[in-house]
Amino acid sequence: MENSIIDEKETLEQKAKQDANKFNIDESILENDAELEKVMESIIYVEGNIPISRLKSIFQCENEDLSRHIKNINEKYKNANSALEVLEMGNSVLMTVTPSVFGVLSSIYDKKRKKKISKAMLQTLSVIAYKQPITKAEIDDVRQSDSAYHLRTLMEDDFIEWKGRKNFLDKRQTYGTTDKFLIHFGISNVDELPKLRELKDLEFNKSE
Repeated sequence: MENSIIDEKETLEQKAKQDANKFNIDESILENDAELEKVMESIIYVEGNIPISRLKSIFQCENEDLSRHIKNINEKYKNANSALEVLEMGNSVLMTVTPSVFGVLSSIYDKKRKKKISKAMLQTLSVIAYKQPITKAEIDDVRQSDSAYHLRTLMEDDFIEWKGRKNFLDKRQTYGTTDKFLIHFGISNVDELPKLRELKDLEFNKSE
């Protein structure tokens, strides 16, 4: 039993080295937190928004290790009084700016007119957020109204996306919320949905 555990550990270590080689990451970097975090920070900066699964593959780390590295990167930013921070949002990691500079940036860049989401659009988004994955027929049934226009608009604005098909004979497509939805409301995953009383304040920029 002990030998099998040792063999399995050696196999995993060999796989980790092979995967590291696939991404051209030197093993010495993977063994040095400071160097690893420097490279990780650079990759997040270059990609802007990167799937957690990809970062884990590149650096051969688990969720808790990835979170620790991100915490260290953010601690460095904080100590330098930087306006940048790295966030885990949904299934992605992204580099963004801290809320302290939102006001200034908005006055500089946000010259486009925003419009409030309609009550019908808000209702559609709420149904999807709380009942995902959900089909159009199910959404229509809850709302007692056709949701085609609202679904199309929410898809165009990247607040919802297709989540695969249900196992029905007609294989109906289902909808769910996106990382942009999470980012907009400042939550990291759908488990925090009870906080979404702020849905009434949702605004979109149709030009984004």
